[in-house]
Formats: sequence, C-alpha cells, structure tokens
Amino acid sequence: MKKPVRALGDATRQANKKLRRERIFTIAKRQIAAKGLEEFTISELAEEAGVTTPTIHNLFGKKSDIIRELVSTLIEEMQVTTLDPPIDLIENTMFFVNNVADIYEKDIDFYRAAFKSAEYLGLFDPRIPDGLFRRAQQLAAPNKEWYKRGFLLGNIEPTIIRNKAHNSHRLARIDWVLGYIDLSQFRHQVMKSILLVYAADANPELHVLLNEEINRLNSL
Repeated sequence: MKKPVRALGDATRQANKKLRRERIFTIAKRQIAAKGLEEFTISELAEEAGVTTPTIHNLFGKKSDIIRELVSTLIEEMQVTTLDPPIDLIENTMFFVNNVADIYEKDIDFYRAAFKSAEYLGLFDPRIPDGLFRRAQQLAAPNKEWYKRGFLLGNIEPTIIRNKAHNSHRLARIDWVLGYIDLSQFRHQVMKSILLVYAADANPELHVLLNEEINRLNSL
C-alpha cells in the first residue's frame, strides 16, 4: 500500500520542479530582454528567482544553455504556428512570414536580445549537426505538394530552394535584430526575397504571379 503513496510523492515533486523551472525560465526571458546577454548573470537570475546559483546550473546548465533553450523554444513555437498552412505558394509564404513576425512582435526586446545573444555565442553555426541553424533551416523546406502540382518545376534542387529561402529569413532577421529595419520592413523584405527564390523554379503561370506580387511589395 505504500508504493502508490511514494509514486504520488515523486509525481508531485516532478510537477513542482517543472513549475519552478518554468517560473525561472520566464524570469530569465525578462532579464535578457531588459539587460541583454552581457549584463545577464546566473547569480542575478538566482537572486530574483529566490534559489541558489547551483540550482540554476542544475536546472539549466550554463548561461549559453539558457540562451540555446530560449531560442530552441522559439523555433518550436514557430513550427506550431505554421502548421497546416495554405497550399497556395504565395499565400503560404505570407502565412509563414506573418506568423513569424507576429511572434517577434509579442516581445520585441526579448527576441532581439535572444537572437543577438545566440549569434554572439555561435549557436546558429551551420557546422553544428542538429544545431539551431539546421532546425531553423527545416522550416524553410518547400512543400512537396508544390512539386506534385507543378507549382515548382524541380529544375533546382529542393535543398537549394530551402537554403536560399532560409537565408532570406535569416538575413532579414539579422537586420531587424540590429535595428536596421522594423518589423513591417522585415515582413516585406522576407516576403520579396523568398518569392524571388521560388520564382527561379516556378512554372510560367506562377512565375508571372510571383513577379506581380514582388512588384506590389516593392511599391509599398
């Protein structure tokens, strides 16, 4: 009869640990947004969270591990919000770009600080297998249905299309993180760049539509 009680106690401890971890994670996000990576310290995070520094290390690891998890969580959120997109190629691109920009807009200071920190720490190094760069890159993979329906001709390798589309997003994101453009300009820059990538492999009819949309965006 005692075993179920002990199991229940373990479950409660695990649940409490998860809640504490989530609370500390939220505090870390706020501190990074307010201070940036340079001023963010594990000791100050522990102090505000009301725990010891070893507890932070036990729950998260080093400062770079916290940044990695923050950006990884963002990528997961982007994956969720871009599920079940429109099949139309132009609408699909607008759907993706607008959803990503909407996520950034929820907490501009935090996402700017998090991405700047991740770049500084080399977390987006493309040479890291299964790293953040590779995970983010997969979000830009062209829909296989576009090839089945003849939207894209397949004259250019899908991996090249994916890499170029991802670079379009990444370069615009860096411009936004550094404050060179605002989110409205970010949306237009990513849209135009990705549509240009698709135009290189589009069928003649879609190629015309893509050019029209690119010119429309360019006039805004």
